[in-house]
Amino acid sequence: MNLAPLIGATTAITVAVASLATAHRMRPALPEGEEAEGPHPALSTIGAGLLSGFVLLTGFLVATGWAAHTTNVVPPIGLYAADVAAGSAVLLYPALAGLPFTARHATAVAFFGALVGYTLSLAIQLRP
Repeated sequence: MNLAPLIGATTAITVAVASLATAHRMRPALPEGEEAEGPHPALSTIGAGLLSGFVLLTGFLVATGWAAHTTNVVPPIGLYAADVAAGSAVLLYPALAGLPFTARHATAVAFFGALVGYTLSLAIQLRP
């Protein structure tokens, strides 16, 4: 059994949930009776752009990595570094956008982190 994708998923879950918990802990306490304001609406477009970039880059690396086994044309290592950076940005984004640290949000971020880490590690493993 190939454990690398599972290790990648576990690492991504840890990064995503730990950053969410750390951001929550570093936020200043609100006065009694005051509710936290929601994230700015412009932040949703940033998250969508980050995710689109990550999906496109990872899809490209999966396709070219798979094809490289027969064509011997390997994607440059810099694209893999860019994909790791994009994946990291996608994992850190919920914490930076001000998502509250609740059980529901932590669960959602963990499942999302598992998906990001799993696909990223598989894209890297397809490189010959």
